[in-house]
Amino acid sequence: MKDPHIRNKIKRIRKYLKWRNTVSSFVQRSLLQIKSFDQLFVIIIAMLIGVVSGYGAAGFRYLIDFFRDISWGSGNYVDVIRATPIYLKIGIPIVGGIIVAIFVDRFAPEAKGHGVPEVMDAVATKNGFIRMRVVLVKALASALSIGSGAAIGREGPIVQIGSAFGSSMGQLFRVSTRRMKTFIGCGAAAGIAATFNAPIAGAIFASEVILGDFSIAAIGPIIISSVFGTVISRSIYGDFPAFIPPVYTLQSSFEIIFYVILGIITGLAGWLFVKSLYLSEDIFDNMKIPISVKAAIGGACIGLLAVFLPETLGVGYESMDLVLLGNMPYFLAAALLFGKIFATSISLGSGASGGIFAPALFMGSMLGGTLGGIFHAIYPSIAASSGAYALVGMAAMVAATTHAPITAILIIFEMTTEYSVILPLMVTSIVATVLTTRMLDGNIYTIKLKRRGIDIHGGTAINILDQLKVDKIKQQLLEVIQDDTKLEELLGKMSSSTQYIYYVCDSQKKLSGIITQGMIRHFLNRLEEIPKGATVSDIYNTHFPKINDNVPVHEVLKLMLDSDMLAIPVVDDQGIITGQVLRQDILREYQEMLIQTQSAGHLASSMKFVHKYYHEKSEVIPGFLMARINTPTEFVRQSFKTLKIRSKYNIDVLLIRKSENGQFIDIMPKPNTIIELEDQLLIFGKKEDVESICQLS
Repeated sequence: MKDPHIRNKIKRIRKYLKWRNTVSSFVQRSLLQIKSFDQLFVIIIAMLIGVVSGYGAAGFRYLIDFFRDISWGSGNYVDVIRATPIYLKIGIPIVGGIIVAIFVDRFAPEAKGHGVPEVMDAVATKNGFIRMRVVLVKALASALSIGSGAAIGREGPIVQIGSAFGSSMGQLFRVSTRRMKTFIGCGAAAGIAATFNAPIAGAIFASEVILGDFSIAAIGPIIISSVFGTVISRSIYGDFPAFIPPVYTLQSSFEIIFYVILGIITGLAGWLFVKSLYLSEDIFDNMKIPISVKAAIGGACIGLLAVFLPETLGVGYESMDLVLLGNMPYFLAAALLFGKIFATSISLGSGASGGIFAPALFMGSMLGGTLGGIFHAIYPSIAASSGAYALVGMAAMVAATTHAPITAILIIFEMTTEYSVILPLMVTSIVATVLTTRMLDGNIYTIKLKRRGIDIHGGTAINILDQLKVDKIKQQLLEVIQDDTKLEELLGKMSSSTQYIYYVCDSQKKLSGIITQGMIRHFLNRLEEIPKGATVSDIYNTHFPKINDNVPVHEVLKLMLDSDMLAIPVVDDQGIITGQVLRQDILREYQEMLIQTQSAGHLASSMKFVHKYYHEKSEVIPGFLMARINTPTEFVRQSFKTLKIRSKYNIDVLLIRKSENGQFIDIMPKPNTIIELEDQLLIFGKKEDVESICQLS
């Protein structure tokens, strides 16, 4: 290489890589020594996650106050907004929304929205891997959203921030997938505990909502992290309840009926909130306009609402304190309930970054305050004050939207330290949860994931299967027979064919039945027993499952198992057969994708985007390498289908890493995926084959 500039640059790169490898080797040896004491290691990391998450929650609250003071000025939030000129009431949410939308889209799209679904997605489908940059982007975006007036909460972002740090610790120490998920739970628990001064509720939230795991191995570190997060929070803000509860006593045993009614109505309100939220998302997603314009529209709607109901902006703790103390007219509380539903839906739908936990508390308190005021006005000797119903309504709304009644009950109990209200809390929360589980296909978090095609309750298997598409794995039929075909003719075909199942069509080529070898095995050696003139329509089976190209693959496999079939026909909208899906093809593709998802995911997280002149290799098993390489010149602008990499080079491409707008995105290779010059490939194969293809890059 004659160019001295390039030669010197390569020397510097080599020197840097040598230094990096030395440091990396030292760090890895140190980490292995720490990890050798497994239980002590987990406890220490759980403590560390708790401490960092506690300070992270405090820092996030400071950021919110900082942006709020810049946007609106200091003082009582509602009073300040009420005194702000109309053009600023509308303009500030518009400007804040535009900045947040552009910032999130540019640096970390997963920071958009309310945060918790993204954490659940990472646990369910990504082996717990969350990018560390999410911490910074989520904190800044959510703080600016809330500070500029978006009607969202700070709890979801804090959960995502704590979980991202827990994931980063797992990636740093290269722990197992199970341990990685536990560390994510530790971050989520510490974040919730630090926010609400509620260590028990934080631990239960992480176990009940995020992980769905109450095993000792998981809950132990989570509790430790939750405690340390609470300790940090109390050291900064003091040991005070998040809300001042009303004085409460159960006036009469008949009053439980009022709480049952509150539970039913809260369930309906929770259903309305969830439906409104995702309707808003659909409306904004279907707008074919820039994201900045969407954010401006959302900000304008919020600003216009602030002209009439300034209490709906931001988190809303000041208004919740008023309704808990019974100092808010119930007609105003009712207006704020529907105003908050609208404002939160518009905020999140238009691209704001924040949580739904605080809005749910706000809505529940307003609904409870409204109904409590009515009950107390009609039955003053039986019903307690409106503040008691507002308190219970907070738990009920959280339970109705998250389907996590245990968390809802405990968090309100710990936030208020008021034990006397525990019975109404339990009754109302359970009633609201039961009602919304019947009305909604999942909670407010899982519905968002299902809309993306992710079923966290189905586990890794279903989510991997549903990455397959029927039209990609279906086979063309070897032969289709007409329903007037003679039975003797069919037997003759079967005797010289390997085809196990035959599909019978009518004159319009519509599928009308199936025949398997088992159905006519009796006649194979007894042709004389076949009735004269018998056709396949006399014996074919008309009761069989059939699918189209849009059926999820996990449902296809279930149909096969339930009907004991090795293949299922695929038909179009007119009932014309287009192919078949074989069980063996589904299982083979599943095994390959499972290997890719688990092995490639772990390695991809630890391998950096390599320099232009180098590649990075790792021996996963003796004789086999996994390597990150630059795209060979002969691969550029070609698809995997035309390259035939596996047959030509004897290696598998597990992932493609693309650089888009400064972000690294790993995608699964598909036959029609085009390889670009700037892409990098994660490959796997025998050592000599991998070394050979590395020479091409």
